[in-house]
Amino acid sequence: MRATIETCVTKALAGISPAVSQRFVLNPRKTLQEDIGLTVRAVDHLDFARDDGGICDGISYLEERVILYRRTGNRRENFTLAHELGHWLVDQGNEIYDLLATQAESAKQLESVCDCIAQQLLLPAHLVESTVSTEPIQARHVTDLYASTSASLPACAIALARRLPGLGAVVVIDRMTQTVEYASVRPDDDNGWPLVYPWPRQEVPAGHPLRNLKANATLRRRTFWETRWGRRDDYYLDALATGRRTIAILSGSDLWGAERFHPQSIREFDRRPETEIECCRQVRKVRAWPCDACKEPHCPVCGRCRCDRRASAEVLCKGTCAMKYLPHLLMNGLCGDCR
Repeated sequence: MRATIETCVTKALAGISPAVSQRFVLNPRKTLQEDIGLTVRAVDHLDFARDDGGICDGISYLEERVILYRRTGNRRENFTLAHELGHWLVDQGNEIYDLLATQAESAKQLESVCDCIAQQLLLPAHLVESTVSTEPIQARHVTDLYASTSASLPACAIALARRLPGLGAVVVIDRMTQTVEYASVRPDDDNGWPLVYPWPRQEVPAGHPLRNLKANATLRRRTFWETRWGRRDDYYLDALATGRRTIAILSGSDLWGAERFHPQSIREFDRRPETEIECCRQVRKVRAWPCDACKEPHCPVCGRCRCDRRASAEVLCKGTCAMKYLPHLLMNGLCGDCR
C-alpha cells in the first residue's frame, strides 16, 4: 500500500514543472491562479469538506477548475491549497485512479496521496537538504526552513526530526506558557520509543534550563527531560529562543560536542507494541497493550477496542430472550429464536 501511494505521488508531481513547484513554495495561491489557471476563493466556512482522512480545509470542483478553502489565517491554508492542487494533479491522469482502485478504501488512499503531494510541494527535498547542508541538525535549521518555505512550523519540525541520526526530538515551545506546542520524536532504530520524551501540551519540566532562556539566546548542553509522572532521562540539547517560541533539539547522543565528559546512562524504552487501527473515522497508529479478547488496542479518542465497538453496535432483541445482537441478525427486531 505504501509503495502504491508513493508511486501515485511521483506520477502526480511529474505533471508540474520544477519552476512552478518552486514558485508554489513561495506563493501557493498566486501560483495556482497564474501558472495553473485555477480559480481560488477563500470562504469563512464550507458546507462540504474532505472527510476521508485528508488533513485539509478545502474542496475542489475540478471540471470548473475552482478551489474553495476555509479561511484560517495561518499557514494551514497553504497546506489546504497544496492538497487541492494534489487532487487536480491526480485528475490529470486516469492511471493514478486505476492504481488506487486496486486498494482497499481507495477514497481514503486518495486523500493520503494528496496529503503527501502537499507535503512534498511545501517542503521540497532540495530546500530541506540546502537548509541542513551543515551537519548536525540544529535548532536554527527549524527557523531557517520555516522562513524559506510556506510550510507550518510543525511541518518543518517533522522534516528535520526525520534527519536526526538517532534517538531525539524536535520540540516547539510556547515561551509565554512554557508549554510544548509541538514535538516530533525520532525513535531509536533498535529499541523504538523511549519512556521519556516531550509531548504536546506538556509543561517544560520544573528546573529545566529552557525555562530560563531569554529571547534570541541559544543554549547547547547536556540536560534532561521529565514526564508528568516524574520519570526522568538524560538528553543533549541544542536550543534557540525567538520572540514567541523556543525551538529545541533533544538528542540521545551529543551531536554537537557540547560536553567533554559523557557519562553512561541507562535509558528505558517503551516495549508496548505499535498497532495501526481504524476508529473514529481515522486510521491511526497506537502504542498500547492489546485487548486480551480481540487483540486490538483501545482507541485513544473513544477508548474502545474492537470488542467494545462491536458491543456498542448491538441492540436488544424485542422478544423474550433479553439478548443483544448485531442489527443485521434481527428481523423486525426479533432474533432467530424469538421469531
